Amino acid sequence: MTLTQLRYLVALDKYKNFARAAESCLVAQPTLSLQIQKLEQEIGAEIFDRSKNPVATTQFGNEIINQARKVLHESEVLEEMFREGREEASGEITVGIIPTISAYLLPRIFQILNIQYPLISFRFFELPTSQIIQKLEAEELEVGILATPLNNKNIIEQPLYYEPFVTYYPKNYEGKLIDLELDDLNSKEIILLGEEHCLRHQSLKICGQKTLGKIECGSLETIRNMVDLGVGMTLLPLLSMNPDKDKFGRFKVPEPVREVSLVYKNGFYKKKILQTISKTILSVTPEELKEIGNRKLIGILN
Repeated sequence: MTLTQLRYLVALDKYKNFARAAESCLVAQPTLSLQIQKLEQEIGAEIFDRSKNPVATTQFGNEIINQARKVLHESEVLEEMFREGREEASGEITVGIIPTISAYLLPRIFQILNIQYPLISFRFFELPTSQIIQKLEAEELEVGILATPLNNKNIIEQPLYYEPFVTYYPKNYEGKLIDLELDDLNSKEIILLGEEHCLRHQSLKICGQKTLGKIECGSLETIRNMVDLGVGMTLLPLLSMNPDKDKFGRFKVPEPVREVSLVYKNGFYKKKILQTISKTILSVTPEELKEIGNRKLIGILN
């Protein structure tokens, strides 16, 4: 029995298809099939029922798969311990990041990470909060960058910065832009993101309503384009603004903010790589946003 064979078992259990499992393991399908068959012969029992389509894991196989995951996890921890002993961080990391953060943060940090940490393979996936949490718990992602708090006992949160919400207007807007209050928004058509985005729910909280507007968009880019057409206004994160080009307003104290954090599942062990991500994000974050100060935290939960 080898770690490679265990990886093949876990992959086939996940994909329920020999071709897709082999592709995920970067091997030919006959190689994966042969190694799994050898392992079954060594154990003396079937782990997979090949008569079913898709392939099904047997009851005994489920016990083997669960133990295989634990063994593979411990082997990865051991490998990471060896890496941690080196002066320079190395290895691979998978990171999920929500669209309302990735739109402006990823272009700022991606090249820095790859230039300053050439021995680390960073893989980023743009996903909504619900999918990031689901994939973290399924161990399909290792780290998330999203708005918190999540109030999930299985997830550890490491706050990075506190980002104010601002009001975004068309270029020709000539109204109030400083010390805004809720009453200043009441007469405006507010454009929102769709249900899957936590920024939508935070915007509704700020406005004190359950629904707003006639238009819902799927991305920050679409919202900005609609506002630029003069259809209405919206609430956006401060760091997505260009101070030299964008027309936006700031709320009065206590200014509403969202908490942006690195999150990972209990048992996460790639702490040295995590530090490189945290350090890089903080290096491009204004100092005044690193503490909540006299601001009001707007959570993502109801």
